Amino acid sequence: MNDLVNGNTLVFKVSEKGEIEELNITGDVTNFVADMLDVTAEVIEIIKNNLITFGQSIDPKKGSFVIVSTHQFDDNLNIVPTMQEAFDYIEMEEIERQLDF
Repeated sequence: MNDLVNGNTLVFKVSEKGEIEELNITGDVTNFVADMLDVTAEVIEIIKNNLITFGQSIDPKKGSFVIVSTHQFDDNLNIVPTMQEAFDYIEMEEIERQLDF
């Protein structure tokens, strides 16, 4: 499942096995939300480095990467427990970028 939200945010589901469907990224996508609510801590440990690499590939001056998970597993990643908090987090970062913080 890949859903484009607000024209610039791509929400994608990470399966219980840690698999991600092919992402349909258009030129307008700057923000990414990984829905990992169904992923166990054991699987997260296996794919954690890939998530860190993906997060580092996003220019913080242009976009955001937020993970929705009940497991906190890395201090350098933006991890929130609900989808609404992910959207709120992205909105706050976009405001900060507009204000040039």
